[in-house]
Amino acid sequence: KTYNMLVNLNRRATAPIASTPAHFHLRKPGLQIRRTAAMAPAAAGKTLVSFDVDGTLIRSRGVSANKLHKDAYAQAFKEIFNLDTHIDVIQHHGSTDPLIAIMVLEHHGISKEDALKKMPQLNECMIKYYLEYAKTRAGEGLEKLAGVEELLKALKAHPDAVSCLVTGNLEPIGWAKMEALGLLGLFSEPRFGGFGTDFCSGDTAETWKDRTELVRFAAHKGRVALKLDGENGAPLGDLASLAGSNEGLDKGWSSRVHVGDTPMDIKAALAAGAKALGVATGVFSKEQLEACAPGNPNLVVVESFENTAATLAAMGLSPSKVAAN
Repeated sequence: KTYNMLVNLNRRATAPIASTPAHFHLRKPGLQIRRTAAMAPAAAGKTLVSFDVDGTLIRSRGVSANKLHKDAYAQAFKEIFNLDTHIDVIQHHGSTDPLIAIMVLEHHGISKEDALKKMPQLNECMIKYYLEYAKTRAGEGLEKLAGVEELLKALKAHPDAVSCLVTGNLEPIGWAKMEALGLLGLFSEPRFGGFGTDFCSGDTAETWKDRTELVRFAAHKGRVALKLDGENGAPLGDLASLAGSNEGLDKGWSSRVHVGDTPMDIKAALAAGAKALGVATGVFSKEQLEACAPGNPNLVVVESFENTAATLAAMGLSPSKVAAN
């Protein structure tokens, strides 16, 4: 049943890209940074909590670290560009899947324009390969981080919280990883988020800017999916038209928090008008994450998610409401 859900999700994720390549044209949307209040318990409405995946909820381990995802890249590079290569030829922490692909292709002398032109086919190839082996291999070389399962359970039980993914992973790949590690059912339903399938500017110099758009898209998608603020559930249409602006992002939400393990997550959250919760479970230390926005009241950094109550409080959510619920 879950596998069929992921296959259907693949169809939804890839079809708009093929028919709307504007999502992948070169553009650098102007950022409108909104200053928000320091993290405090949510008032009326819901707090939207979006999570990065790799390094935040799960981590790669062993010789087979994130192997299926890397193999999907390799298959796509071979099939679409006739290249025998892999993503570890470049530094890719905190980038989105499409931007990682562009950087690898540029490393091998392929122009950004050519890479962007074929990005829909490359994404589709990656997703097809990944889902073909997801049943048996999606969890290969991956493990959920300490405290993650308890935190997601607490958020799902919290009356003031809504949880989703905001990740550079292509959408079916991100959800397949959650399924493989037993976390899929712990997110709010209907499931939504911001994904690498949603947007690619081609800007490999400041990759966090694409992640900013994914934080924005998640706020819009969640409002529609949950029918908040008078929404009737009608599709958003062309997501690219919503890029570059924070206008309307807070409609229906009392607060928005984005959680991630890299400076790119923190920059993206703040630029999208959300509060940033950094977690030092990836390759960056607590001090490095705090240095992204020194003294900014909208940034909190924790060492891990092992203390569920403290993490909820850092999100501005009352831990006592979980037990009461």
